[in-house]
Amino acid sequence: MSEAAAEDQTFDYVGITIARSVEGDAIVDALCEHEGVEVYENASYHEVRARERLRLDFDELTDECGFPVDGTLIQVVMSTYYGRIAMGDDAVTLTHDVNEAAASG
Repeated sequence: MSEAAAEDQTFDYVGITIARSVEGDAIVDALCEHEGVEVYENASYHEVRARERLRLDFDELTDECGFPVDGTLIQVVMSTYYGRIAMGDDAVTLTHDVNEAAASG
């Protein structure tokens, strides 16, 4: 692929890497049920990704997992992410859109 062609392509995936643990596994199990979410397994972590936007809603995840999920827990189980991240009181949002990330923060 030529350099010009590569520059014309955009990478619109955002994602989060979550360590394997009791909490991390439960969060990933809940997220994989959400439309548009893809999960890639590894021996020590899960890569959770989606096109353009990924929202980890704390109330939804708390209901689906059966234990409290908040920003602190996400920060503990998350090892890295890609995309623009905004941590709110009710959710973590990853987006590839700079304007949306600025509005979320």
